[in-house]
Amino acid sequence: MDFIIDFISVKNADAIIVWLKKDNIDYVFFIDGGKAANSKDVIDHYNLYIKENVNNPTLIIINSHPHSDHLYGLIEIVDYFGKDISHAVYNDPMKYISNERKQEILDYYGDDQDVNYLHGVFNRVKLLNDQCQKYNINRLDAFSDLNDKYSGLFRILGPSKKFYKEKVDFFTSVENLNKYDYSKKGNSFVNEEDENLKPCVIVDQENDASPENLTSTIIEFTDSSNKKYLLTADCGIDSFESAEANGFNLNGGFELAQLPHHGSRRNVSAYWLHRISPNYYVVSAEGTTKHPRRAVINCIKRNINNCNVYSTHKSGTLSITTNRAIFPVRGWGNAEGL
Repeated sequence: MDFIIDFISVKNADAIIVWLKKDNIDYVFFIDGGKAANSKDVIDHYNLYIKENVNNPTLIIINSHPHSDHLYGLIEIVDYFGKDISHAVYNDPMKYISNERKQEILDYYGDDQDVNYLHGVFNRVKLLNDQCQKYNINRLDAFSDLNDKYSGLFRILGPSKKFYKEKVDFFTSVENLNKYDYSKKGNSFVNEEDENLKPCVIVDQENDASPENLTSTIIEFTDSSNKKYLLTADCGIDSFESAEANGFNLNGGFELAQLPHHGSRRNVSAYWLHRISPNYYVVSAEGTTKHPRRAVINCIKRNINNCNVYSTHKSGTLSITTNRAIFPVRGWGNAEGL
């Protein structure tokens, strides 16, 4: 089994296409689709660089979690391909809360931005559910407990169903969201000097990814040479710890790993950056002071020998091919590391 992973350049959003060959069958995975406006970039990329090279491919969508910069574009992608999509793999938080709690959120009229944001989450998931029903697309939950359902094409290392339900119970509680303010996390000051002089200290200051982000899927692809590739969406330290507690090995050995949440420092620690220790990290980001965070990049450089970091903000769309002998040459140049 070999594949190409294309990280589409969509700024601070995630849109990934994995073109995989197994047993003479072409599979194309659309893993998140960025924001609504990014769907055209993803569809154009498929039509330009993949479509003419595949014959009757199996199309599969995967949504890591229902934030707008991951799910909205995917809704448009589903509408474009329609019945050509075989399966949709994603989790629906509304399945795991009571009707009373759901109604409490829908009826909420207040000034808490986190509670109001849930209105959008519920609406986006409902739109995707409706699209799957409209085009008769088979749905599968995205849990590590269900890896036998994914035909050996990939493994989900997290979340487990138990972990997911715990986090959903927290982030759909109006009481909890009124108590913890997740909507203002982006306002912290960035000290450029400290980013260079003590990056790992900054990275370790606050590892407080939101409970919604912690439910992101951690997906592992393995190629014919047994090299592993890790996609992390917006997951955080709790996500990694839970995956490891459930018996999945995150102790190095990765060819590639995606930096979570566009390279934010809040989703990683110096320990976990070194623990995963891939040959190279990849990040989808806009190139601001926080995405990717300079302290994260510098912490990697100081602690992992020969580990390059590549970002879509510098190199544009990034493409990784596991076996060039079986995939077409698409004429792209070498990426420049950070």
